[in-house]
Amino acid sequence: MKRKIYITFIFLMVSSMQFLVAQTATSTKEPAQEEDEFAKKKIETKLIEVIPTDSVGPSDLVKRASKWMKAEAATYKKSAVGTSASNAECLASFPIKPKDLNPQIDYTGKITMKVRIECKTGKYRYTISEIKHVSKSGEASGGSVDNKVPECGSMLMADITWRKLKGEALRCAALVASDLKNGMGVIVTEEKPEEW
Repeated sequence: MKRKIYITFIFLMVSSMQFLVAQTATSTKEPAQEEDEFAKKKIETKLIEVIPTDSVGPSDLVKRASKWMKAEAATYKKSAVGTSASNAECLASFPIKPKDLNPQIDYTGKITMKVRIECKTGKYRYTISEIKHVSKSGEASGGSVDNKVPECGSMLMADITWRKLKGEALRCAALVASDLKNGMGVIVTEEKPEEW
């Protein structure tokens, strides 16, 4: 009888230990799955700023944005201009080439970025996103500035060169932001056709 009780007691202890181990194993899996979901989200470099204005309506701000997007810039080109009731978008592209005499890799091409301006009464928000490098040949493209390794691979483009390109791309984005703020400060006046 004592032996039966002893075996039953041991059986219950082993069962409860297995149950506890199973409980801790399932509880540790859930947070790990949640962390993986956040780890899968890709972080994108964006320049975003909200600029207050003096009670200017959204239609006037969109006119300012459209005028800025259609105006020519000295160091870069703006293309694919599109506007709606309260938004304006365009693509800005900067030509880029190596500054070295004998570069390790010829990454001549352009740095492109998407510029979006959203307008509300008394304020607007600009977003500069999708900043990337595209080479003219297509062989030495770095791709998005968020890439740790360039699209063409680290064997073709050295890490130092890729970091310089990313820095240049972010300087270009800052230049677009500064130019945009200056352009949005200019009041749009309707031009009357010349009478003759």
